[in-house]
Amino acid sequence: MSFPVPLNAYSRLENLRAMWSWLLLWTVVALLAIFSHGPMPLYSTRTLAVAWEMFNQGHWLVPYINGEPYSEKAPLLFWLIQSGWFVFGVNDIWPRVLEVLFGATQLVLVSTLAQRLFPNRPWMAKAAPWMLLALGYAFLFGLQIMYDVLLAVWTLAALLCLTPKTRRAEPRWLLFGICIGLGLLTKGPVMLLHVVFPWLLGPLWNDWARQHQLRWYGRGVLSLLLGAVMLLAWALPAGFAGGEAYRQRLFFTQTAGRVVDALSKGKDLQNHAQPVWWYLLWLPALLFPFSGWPRAPVAVAATLLQRPWERGIKPALWLSLLALVGLLVLAMIPGASPWLAKLLVCLLLVPLSVALLRRPLEPGMRFALCWLLPGFFVFSLISGKQLYYLLPELAGAVLLIAGCIAVLRERHPVLASHGWLGTWPLGVGGIVFALLLFAMPPLVASHLLTGEWASDAAPYSRYFSVVFLLLGGLLLLRGRGELRRLAFAGLIGVLSLNTLFTLALWKNYDIRPAARLLGAVEQAHRPIGYLGNYAGEFHFAGRLTQPITELYGDQALLDFARDHPDAVVVTHPDALDPDDLRYALLVQPFRSSWLAVWPAQSLADLREGHTPPEPSRATQVYPADDRRYRLQP
Repeated sequence: MSFPVPLNAYSRLENLRAMWSWLLLWTVVALLAIFSHGPMPLYSTRTLAVAWEMFNQGHWLVPYINGEPYSEKAPLLFWLIQSGWFVFGVNDIWPRVLEVLFGATQLVLVSTLAQRLFPNRPWMAKAAPWMLLALGYAFLFGLQIMYDVLLAVWTLAALLCLTPKTRRAEPRWLLFGICIGLGLLTKGPVMLLHVVFPWLLGPLWNDWARQHQLRWYGRGVLSLLLGAVMLLAWALPAGFAGGEAYRQRLFFTQTAGRVVDALSKGKDLQNHAQPVWWYLLWLPALLFPFSGWPRAPVAVAATLLQRPWERGIKPALWLSLLALVGLLVLAMIPGASPWLAKLLVCLLLVPLSVALLRRPLEPGMRFALCWLLPGFFVFSLISGKQLYYLLPELAGAVLLIAGCIAVLRERHPVLASHGWLGTWPLGVGGIVFALLLFAMPPLVASHLLTGEWASDAAPYSRYFSVVFLLLGGLLLLRGRGELRRLAFAGLIGVLSLNTLFTLALWKNYDIRPAARLLGAVEQAHRPIGYLGNYAGEFHFAGRLTQPITELYGDQALLDFARDHPDAVVVTHPDALDPDDLRYALLVQPFRSSWLAVWPAQSLADLREGHTPPEPSRATQVYPADDRRYRLQP
């Protein structure tokens, strides 16, 4: 006897069957990539340093780094890392597994979001996660133990709460508020910028919001207040526990200094100030490989700019085009007025937003536009900029591009299958890159191709040239499955680049030799100093429990050496000289420069023009066979 399967259970089974391919592929590739090398300085090592110091010192309420309260971030990610350490012990495996879990959750959420927003287009729920996993920058940044991947999870979860279900059109306001609160506890008030615009513009894309505007905005405000209460439940006691300076930075300076560059002057803040047009310049890199797939921009243009045009749209589009040209010209002028740049960005995005939001588009694409356009505009005006600040919005970009491709297939089947709009430019690019990798060894040997990175990659480049040759050939194929071929090639290509980086260049980022030495120094109860700004890169790897003293200038070094004659000092020289290789305890490459660990007194003697005593043992060099040591004077 057979029993009928309930409809809901059947739908869930179908959803699981649809997701296993992309979810399994992405998880395997992400695990291979994230465990191919250790935590990356300075992003991952700083996060681990804060979590380690909180765990080791018992600071659950206030994050600490190098003995000082750390006001730059809220504590949720640190709490999650420490919760795993309580179960598994202190290690760097659990934090990396967490990041993979966060990335996999993003893919599931974007698939569910596509299913809700495009209920009549089941292809969208399958295409959106494939497109998101193909984004090269998002994948590589997802290998960092950082806050933004978790923030993207809460952003997608919060926006999912606003979307209608089959049996319930009203948003889940309580869950909406909780997700906002968790996002605030992940990275602070910036969470609001990622979710507030789809809510504020709800009547433009949501039928229930249009019919019940009072309840939409009233309950939405209550949800925002719930999120704020969750943040304040931590921030208020943390502010009082951390002291006056920490409280000032936490509640005002840390956030305001990123928004307005002038407020960060002289306050030692991570401002990352960039010009207003900076995100526009990097948009193709954020959206690669889809920025190199002709069908994607053609689909977006054909869908968003199709006729009939409402009155006023033509002038808005012309104004936006002229503003874009003006920005391109302004970007090439050194010392151009930042206020003129902001005005041009306003003229570019505001008329374009008004024009596009008046288009007769389906709700899912209007949702994506309500999310992307005002968010991109505000993030462009904010002084502090990093590419990963826009990480949550990449899911919205994927939804928009996928929706436009679906419309192109429906309304313009010729364009949807035209060979010249296929993935051939990326295929040709992959083959050209493969040829370059194949030719790299003789080019390096003949000094036609110079540079440290090329020299380090040359011994491995021909193996990877085969991979990119195959991927290029895959992208030259035509026919069904074009999107999945592109996503697969993009994902495997990024994995290959990450593997090549690990084999050839990871030694320039592996700080474990210096960290182990510093750990032994601390065990011997000897103080440690650092010339310049210390970003916590050694604390977790060396399991340090005491602060490292930051030293600025020769006089601070001399005073430190006089007060602590048995101390060691870490320096970060751009190039080595014979004294580094003679008197330092350890020398190793670090990124594009060097790290050297010195006896404090020997370094102080050299800075005063004296000859230090001859060391009792030779300087440790890492890696021992690195050719660059032979090139030093």
